[in-house]
Amino acid sequence: MPDANRSLIVSFHDLHPGSRAACERFLELAEEAGVRHQSLLVVPRWHGGPAFNQDADFVGWLHDLTDAGHDICLHGNTHAADEIRGGPVARLMARFYTNSEGEFYQLTRDEALRKLDDGLELFDRANLSVHGFTAPAWLLSPSGREALRRRGFHYNTLFGRVELLQEDGSIAAPTLVFSCRSAWRRLTSIYWTRFWMRIHSRAPVLRLAVHPCDLDHPSILKSVLCLLHRALEDRRPMTYRDLAPASATSLTPLG
Repeated sequence: MPDANRSLIVSFHDLHPGSRAACERFLELAEEAGVRHQSLLVVPRWHGGPAFNQDADFVGWLHDLTDAGHDICLHGNTHAADEIRGGPVARLMARFYTNSEGEFYQLTRDEALRKLDDGLELFDRANLSVHGFTAPAWLLSPSGREALRRRGFHYNTLFGRVELLQEDGSIAAPTLVFSCRSAWRRLTSIYWTRFWMRIHSRAPVLRLAVHPCDLDHPSILKSVLCLLHRALEDRRPMTYRDLAPASATSLTPLG
């Protein structure tokens, strides 16, 4: 029986018109398991391609999802790092850990504001509301965090925490996530996520982060669904939006 004091947040990352089919498939599988609402992380201009709002069918689908109670989260702008600055450690982190997708890893405040403003304008044109932000690979510079506060975002997610930006607080929330870039990564992450879930079994908030490529590999998808069913045995599903205060109905830029 789910414990009212423990919750599970399921999020689908890297959502754009090209990953819609994978998302639709996972939404169906998750709903069959008992998760009716997810946080959907939308990338406005996937890898510098056309803006998501140029696809009218995709925008209409997102409206249907928000009407059904799903949470739309801004997930970077292009999900690709323009350049890597710094020494060997920074370059290794950016290329090995993020596959050169740590877009907000080294941004200045002005750079972050430009990217955020572009994404928010696209959402505004699509008449879609967002309340929170997740940087690609959860890598966010201090200047990027300040930019989020200035633009009124209510939450920001990191790998191990969810920050409530306007309340200046945070909630510990470990993440279960898989890596599917190579066979050894897939095998390692299957065992790692089982271990990670075990040691965080008492965490008040647990997160399951799903990526489109997870659905391309039967072993990963099987593990995702296994963890999902196991977590729902004693947790109630919720979204990131549910962590924000009830009064947080829209973004209020701070200047």
